[in-house]
Amino acid sequence: MSPEELTQQLWEASENKKGCRITLSREPLPRTVCPYGVCTTSKNQIVLVCWQTGGFTKAGGKEGYRNLQLDRIISIEELDWHFQKRTDFNPQDVQYKDWVYHL
Repeated sequence: MSPEELTQQLWEASENKKGCRITLSREPLPRTVCPYGVCTTSKNQIVLVCWQTGGFTKAGGKEGYRNLQLDRIISIEELDWHFQKRTDFNPQDVQYKDWVYHL
């Protein structure tokens, strides 16, 4: 899947506030996330900014914000549940440089 196709699929899920199951290369299990946007970071990486609710993580299994590299996403599956945008989401955070889109 091209970066454009990934971004389109993520944008549609974000617009509909639908959770997603995402598989990344070099990870044994998928992640369950709420997609918040796609942007370039201050380190010039293109990432999916999301709230992760479950699945593979190195953060001790806790829910939280993640920046997942777009070029490592192998598959996206839109799930049958909706999420609410968190009030602490800050698209103006200095780690985010140029947004393709965000909630």
